[in-house]
Order: sequence, then C-alpha cells, then structure tokens
Amino acid sequence: MKLLLELSMECESLARSEAVSVGRLLGSRSDVVAHERGILVLDTDADPVAFADRMALCHSVSEHLCSCQPEDVEAMSSSIDIPGPVCVHSTRIGTSHEGVDLDQVNRSVGAIFGQSVGVNIHRPTSELRVVYSEGAHLGRLIGLVNRAGYERRKTRNMPFDHPVSIHPKFARCLVNLTEARPGTRVLDPFCGTGAIVTEAALAGNEAIGSDVSERMIEGARSNMASVGAKGILHLCDVGSIGKLVPRVDGVATDPPYGRSSSTNGEPVSDLLLRAMRSVSQVLDRGSKMAIVVHDSSLIADYDGFELLESHELWVHRSLTRHFQILRRR
Repeated sequence: MKLLLELSMECESLARSEAVSVGRLLGSRSDVVAHERGILVLDTDADPVAFADRMALCHSVSEHLCSCQPEDVEAMSSSIDIPGPVCVHSTRIGTSHEGVDLDQVNRSVGAIFGQSVGVNIHRPTSELRVVYSEGAHLGRLIGLVNRAGYERRKTRNMPFDHPVSIHPKFARCLVNLTEARPGTRVLDPFCGTGAIVTEAALAGNEAIGSDVSERMIEGARSNMASVGAKGILHLCDVGSIGKLVPRVDGVATDPPYGRSSSTNGEPVSDLLLRAMRSVSQVLDRGSKMAIVVHDSSLIADYDGFELLESHELWVHRSLTRHFQILRRR
C-alpha cells in the first residue's frame, strides 16, 4: 500500500528517515515514492494501523489515493472510489498555496461525494484528507499519530523529572531508527530517566537500560511503572555492559553531553569511546545504533561501526543535536 504521511517539521529529514525505518521494521518493503515539504508518500507492506501507532515525528497516516496540481483537486476527487459516507478535511503545509480557500475545498469536494456515497461530518466511514504542499495530495485517513501521548510522557509529567531528559517523541524516533522489530531487544546504555527504554517497551520491544547513577535507575524504574512499561534496568558503568547485557538487536541512546548532564568528570569523547566498545560486545553485526551527540565528529570514525545517516536538530544558539544512525560492522 502507498501511504501518505503528514510529517512533523521539527527536523524533516529525521521524520522521513523514521518513516522509512518503521516501514522496514514492520514489513519487508519501505520505498519512498515521493516527498515534498512536510509530505512523504511511502510504498510499504507494513500494516498501516500499526505504522500509525508506532510513529512519532508524524501527524497522520493515510492511504495515498492520488497527487495532482491544486487546480485539479475537484476533478481527481470525482474519480476516487472510497466507502461512504465521507467527510473532507483540507489542510496546507506552512504557507503552501495560501490563495486556496480550504473551507471552500471542503465544501466543493464534499459536494462531489455527496452525490455518490454521501457526506457525514460527524460519523463518516471515510475521511478524505486533501493536503497542499508543493502540489496537492489526497488520501483516505488511516490513523492520527498520538502526539498528545508523547507530550503526556514528558518527564515533567512523570514521577521522576530531570531537566535534560529527551522528549518522548524523539526517544520513540531513536527506537524506530534502530529498525529493531517488535519482540526484539533494544538497549539504552545511558538510560537516565528512562524515556528511551519506556518508548521501546511501549513499542513492543524488550527494553534494557543501564546507567551509572543509582538515582537515575530508580527514577527510570518509577517512570516506567507509571505508564505500565516493563524493562530490565542495570546499575552499572557503561564499560560493564558486555558482562551484564545479552545480545541485542538495536541500541538507542542519548548520552550525557557534559553540560547540564554529568559524565562524572570524564571527557565526553572518552566516555563515548568506551560506550562504543561496550556496545560492540552486545550488538549483533548488521544491526543499528541510533544515538544523539552534540558534536557530529565524536563517533563518526569509530571503526566498529559504519555511519549511515546524520540529521541536525537546532536547539538553541549553542547547541545543535545530531541524530546519527550507525550500523555495526
């Protein structure tokens, strides 16, 4: 099936990469058909409902019906065959085609379906989404991504809070980027408050975390329990992972930067080098590691891994976060 994805715009390249990864981990095919600003058309055999449930950096997942020029939307709508009754929802990405009256599109396209299968804005069988980016894209809604759920799991809403904890939507994204299939093991060797292990567990993975701080381990355990997430947490230095952790299928982590997050006085470069060596002992060859670093050069040349992708997310003037995907050689 071809899916029409309305992506979130925090880091568009990262959102596209996450979508491709989710297609791979839930199916056997995940091919980009087209992309425009805020839009991705993906050909995948992944279950579309599971796809929408797994995604983080996305607003909605629809069955892609067609793409066309904005002036052809009504003509294309008349050739679409979807079960009725139908409701129509039109939207635009940013300022795309500001001259288009979205309410008028809803009315005119709705009138077309009203003559064939009927319209019901309160209890429709199908919701037709008309999305304007560079062109116009029409899809039948499959599911909305539960972005509010990620907001509710921010650490300020959890039993144990810490100011440098990664946002749950990016934690889920990291888990997805590993392409570890449901039921397989995902490790976070710097688990902190437990955001990544929580998202791994909620996504259906066997979640394993470790941290050198007893306070963080207890806090992570409390946070996971509060949302019904289950995982295995180890209190240990990152260098001891090989002795405590079994083989894993993916690694997702947001290591301390040495600013507001502590490295216990160890230079970040040294800490990451030890982490990469330890991860090499438990991560299967060919499997992936998704990691966030403040300096893209820190691990790019580590000879145990191949750097596949790097995505930049600007945070503020003095901090850019680099989401890097590596494959274990």
